[in-house]
Amino acid sequence: MASKMRIISLVLVFIFSIPLAAYSLSIADVHKEYIQGNYEEAIRIVKNLRESDETLYCSGLSHIKIGNYSKARISLRRLLRRFPESSFYDPGMVKIADTYFLQKDYSRAKELYLEIEQRSPSGDFMPAVLLRLAQIASRQGKWDERSKYTRRIKSKYPKASEMKFVKVLEALGDFFTIQVGAFSVRKNALLLVEELNQEYSPYIVKEKKGSYLLYKVRVGRFKNRYDAQKVWSELLNQGYPARIYP
Repeated sequence: MASKMRIISLVLVFIFSIPLAAYSLSIADVHKEYIQGNYEEAIRIVKNLRESDETLYCSGLSHIKIGNYSKARISLRRLLRRFPESSFYDPGMVKIADTYFLQKDYSRAKELYLEIEQRSPSGDFMPAVLLRLAQIASRQGKWDERSKYTRRIKSKYPKASEMKFVKVLEALGDFFTIQVGAFSVRKNALLLVEELNQEYSPYIVKEKKGSYLLYKVRVGRFKNRYDAQKVWSELLNQGYPARIYP
């Protein structure tokens, strides 16, 4: 009889220990894993928590980090639908727009960023929204539109962290170019320039990264993306790791 009672007690301990372990988790654990870059673990913990605006937002952010944009949108849209008065509503909209931007669906991303701008023109996230709009304009070759957004960031948000990206955009100029290589040793960049000189007109752009310089080898200054893509395709076919900027 004593043996039977002991078995029952062990079974009860096992059964009740499962939910207790789950309930011991909190949103703080999600934040901790996210900060440490453990995005899969953050998603796993979120699934064990009671659904809220914050858990849905964290789920969306974590899915973005692992490149699962469709699942990110599911969580974020559920946030917008279930919690329309939440403080995470507008940031959630921004992150949905970001998923389209990251997938290079610039038309859909732009539509959403403009909607956000109209909805909350004084929100804390506006420098990021304006930067995205400037980046989209730049990638579409709409230089005047890009300048309109960068000017707004500089005039209204001169101390925003986005300013460093504004400077990068402006340094690229009003044209498309193709980067073929980036080197920490100038000699290696010069060797690539010599190699490319046979067919193209390469040039070197120096860019400071921390305490050292990068020597970036680029080809062309194209006013439209179509011309840049033709040369980019040629370079790829020749085995170069080419990339169009911006």
